[in-house]
Amino acid sequence: MQLEWLRLEHFRNYPQLFLDGFSETNVFFGKNAQGKTNLLESIYLLATLQTLRPAANKDLVAWEKETAYLEGKLSYQDIHRTFSVQIHEKSKRPKINDKSIKKTKEYFGLMNVISFSPLDLQTLQGPPQNRRRYLDRALFHFDPMYAQEIGRYMRALIQRNAALKLEQGSQIEIWGEKLIQSGAYIVSKRLQFIEKLNTLTPCLYQEISGLDGAVEVRYEAAVSCPLNVSDEETIRQILSEEQRRLAWQERKFKRSLVGPHRDEFSMYLNEKNFRTFGSQGEQRTAILALKLSELEALKREKGIKPIFLLDDIASELDTDRRNFLFQSLRNKNVQVFVTTTDPENVNVNKNKAKMYKVHQGSVTEV
Repeated sequence: MQLEWLRLEHFRNYPQLFLDGFSETNVFFGKNAQGKTNLLESIYLLATLQTLRPAANKDLVAWEKETAYLEGKLSYQDIHRTFSVQIHEKSKRPKINDKSIKKTKEYFGLMNVISFSPLDLQTLQGPPQNRRRYLDRALFHFDPMYAQEIGRYMRALIQRNAALKLEQGSQIEIWGEKLIQSGAYIVSKRLQFIEKLNTLTPCLYQEISGLDGAVEVRYEAAVSCPLNVSDEETIRQILSEEQRRLAWQERKFKRSLVGPHRDEFSMYLNEKNFRTFGSQGEQRTAILALKLSELEALKREKGIKPIFLLDDIASELDTDRRNFLFQSLRNKNVQVFVTTTDPENVNVNKNKAKMYKVHQGSVTEV
């Protein structure tokens, strides 16, 4: 999977930009606050319709402009597609080969990217919603229907919580059933994904760190009995029983207390939670192992080599971890886009890399 060219118009701090002829490795370097991360974000947004960093649509559009426009050409197995997204204050309008996309399932899964940035450290350190976001974003690559089901679930959750606040009994039941139906699908896919991670992450963690240790990813569902099966029907029954059990509490607190919107996961090393007992170095290694596991799982399951985005890795990874990462990506023949303040921090094959200097929204190949 290769991005051939990229066009930006009024996106973040880029009035107009066109970059062509990307290489296997593409390094954007320059001082901080020049627009390096914005370039990676434009690629991520083209692939996922989401931002690398939390941001409203209006924040993506240049000052005093009404819309921003992103476009890029992707080649994969002799197939060439042009992806584009027009960003308005209240909407994003995606197209593929200039054809408007009405359903997200028609868009997701055709352009795959994996990112590693300073914000990823918060996957383990931060609140549970960070870990849910990681699972959901990763699963978009494996199952285009997953994004659609997440949308259905969130609509049902909003409607049911509103019904709970207004004490509308029939509506609570109707939306409760929809919540369980979509929720069982989501939990099932999350459990299957974690099973994939557990076949890959322990070995990768040991390779990166050079240390032995039992690493495990565990899904933590907000239900009274452990969810150790990924069968959707079984999960539906468990969630339904849990919803009935907590019905009086939901009416009391006026919100839904059962479902994947309250779940998360944890990582353990020798039965100790990384979040509580892991050093920053161990946590960085764990996140890197997760990202590389995601990459390997996509390759094994779908034969896909996704684009890899690396933002400011020098601030997050020491020399040994950086070298391991770049060697792994070279071995897998993955196209890489990386940002750094100093190109010497990037261990790349100069013959297969392009270097771009970024300065105040201007990009120059050097």
